[in-house]
Amino acid sequence: MLGKVFLKNSATMSIVKLTIFLALFNSSDSLGQENVSYSEEQSTTGQQIYEQRCASCHGFNLEGFELAPSLSGNFFARRWGAGPADNLARNVQRMPPNEAGLSEGQVASVLAYILSRNGVEPGANLLPTNLEQLASLTIPAQPLVDQRFTPRSPSFSTNGPVLPVSRLDDLTPVTNDLLLDPPADDWLVWRRTHSNLGHSPLTEINKGNVDDLRLSWTWSLPPGANMMTPIVHDGVMFALSSGDVVQAIDATTGDLLWAYQHELEGENPSESKKGVAIWEDKIIVGTSDVKLIALEAKTGRLAWEHKIDTNDEPDHRFKSAPMIVNDKAIFGLVGQMAVAGGNFIVAIDLNSGEEAWRFYTIARPDELYGNSWNGLSLEERTGGSVWTPGSYDPDTNLVYFGPAPTYDTVTMREFRNVPGTTSDALYTNSTIALNADTGELAWHFQHVKNDLLDLDWAFERQIMELPVNGEMRKAVVTGGKAAIFEAMDAVTGEYLFSIDLDMQNVFSEIDPRTGDKTMFPEAVLQPGEETPGLAKNGVCPDALGARNMQSTSYNPDTKILYVPMQDTCINNLTNRRWQKYPNPEQDGLWGLVKAVNLETREVEWTTRQFAPPASGHLTTDTGLLFRGTIDRLFQAVDQEDGEVLWQQRLDNAPTSYPITYRVDGKQYVAVATNSGSYFANGMERTTGITNSPTGASLWVFKLQD
Repeated sequence: MLGKVFLKNSATMSIVKLTIFLALFNSSDSLGQENVSYSEEQSTTGQQIYEQRCASCHGFNLEGFELAPSLSGNFFARRWGAGPADNLARNVQRMPPNEAGLSEGQVASVLAYILSRNGVEPGANLLPTNLEQLASLTIPAQPLVDQRFTPRSPSFSTNGPVLPVSRLDDLTPVTNDLLLDPPADDWLVWRRTHSNLGHSPLTEINKGNVDDLRLSWTWSLPPGANMMTPIVHDGVMFALSSGDVVQAIDATTGDLLWAYQHELEGENPSESKKGVAIWEDKIIVGTSDVKLIALEAKTGRLAWEHKIDTNDEPDHRFKSAPMIVNDKAIFGLVGQMAVAGGNFIVAIDLNSGEEAWRFYTIARPDELYGNSWNGLSLEERTGGSVWTPGSYDPDTNLVYFGPAPTYDTVTMREFRNVPGTTSDALYTNSTIALNADTGELAWHFQHVKNDLLDLDWAFERQIMELPVNGEMRKAVVTGGKAAIFEAMDAVTGEYLFSIDLDMQNVFSEIDPRTGDKTMFPEAVLQPGEETPGLAKNGVCPDALGARNMQSTSYNPDTKILYVPMQDTCINNLTNRRWQKYPNPEQDGLWGLVKAVNLETREVEWTTRQFAPPASGHLTTDTGLLFRGTIDRLFQAVDQEDGEVLWQQRLDNAPTSYPITYRVDGKQYVAVATNSGSYFANGMERTTGITNSPTGASLWVFKLQD
């Protein structure tokens, strides 16, 4: 099978569909209908099928995680209780999304098992497989017993500043111009600038003195999964943590200045997000109940809130951080349960609080590229989640985003031969460029058409000047899960080049003129083929990719891109999905970093370690690279060769994005730890690394006095 081993990648959505359609049925009127009935034998069989085909996404206890929601407790009771059974069955039939679906008998068995875990007693009658029969049956309402997802009263709010005198008094407004050209001392946006390079010009901490880096202060955060990036302005740090808690902290001492906790509307659980934004005298926050709120930066009090219109679809989520451009907050949403019709990018006018524009990341049937979805109706189209903040180029006035793949590939696998249609599935796995003022599409480039392996290209878009064929071009650079990095002209979207970092055995060829990719036929299930896993055995990379949310960092002076990765493949011969194993060529070293020269398009060096990466990368002008690994280490390495120059063991894995800033002439480096992310939890289980299930903290370092 070619240099590495194989699998396919859809488990994240395997039961995301099992739940997608769980969601569709709650509105049905069940009066006069008979309650569902199933046999104990059906439930027992369903448990076996669930553990083989569903548990890797929704958990062996039906607890859910990230994209795959809980299938038990209050979530199930609120979402599915008192609803007709046929809607649930219709959606389960489409499961798993990236492989051959379950048979009618398997669907009925899985449903029986889910019902048994939610207090529905078995009966004398079998649960039917016929949809018309299921339409006449009701899932009985269940009492609310599990309080994990119930709205909670704010417990962290301080209702204003807690110190009579503090750095809050000297906060200055953050203008659009300041966001475009931030001072070196501040860290104002997700990756420091709108170019998303993750690079700082600060020079106090260098290779000669980094060994003297010591803990300056630490601050305990509300526990929970989080991937937050703090921002710093005028010596004040603003941090968003699990539980929708925003805190203002003195960036030199760790003193709490104020805290605000958003009280959730409805039943949405708190979601991990990448951070907040700052604009004028406001902190802009995306909440777990899909609101955009503005807090007064000096007091933490709520200034205003705007509920995002989701067309009554309850399963949209914030995962990124708002990007502020031209007095607008621009961001995309993800769909927790493979939202029918897909997701969108939206801009909110910060002066009026009204929606300025919206762009749907799934092409509508009657609009441009609407014919790229294999003849499917809008309701059958899913995906296009936007996981990562966009980037912005003021010269073109374009914002750049990367929508994720479709979640339901079963409907895309067999081409329907509808005249005038393709199965490209735009705008999934694309880089899209939108006018920042109007949301109008300027151009798009699709990295992978009709992605059947969930090989996301949903990560950061970086803007930089690069030599191409003897002339300097402003390029947008991004890489997907397969660790193939590609550059497009920032103005026109013209394909410039690809760099394959040799971490995959999915694509056999990349057209040097167009970037079109040819897949090995062994990588994808063909119609009628079945497997206990996600694809044929030995797909590399595994479902979480050779690279994931751990963002790259780019030094514009050296033209070197630093890429955090993990080298894994999948073994689906264990009859369990998502059974990872290290690439057999690498002696159990799961993690690696590659330094890629984007001018020569060559790998300068590669380092390997046992633990996979946990954090994004941060580079500085002094040749240092800061990074975190899943075994709780935070390290400074030499950009020239990857040698570790300094390291500190933390309380938990730093599954976030490190920053650096300067206050009163002193440089600091900060990183947040937390109790996991989808990637980190998966790799911890795989490698045997054990971290705290609750710990979350801010760690801030400076040179010892």
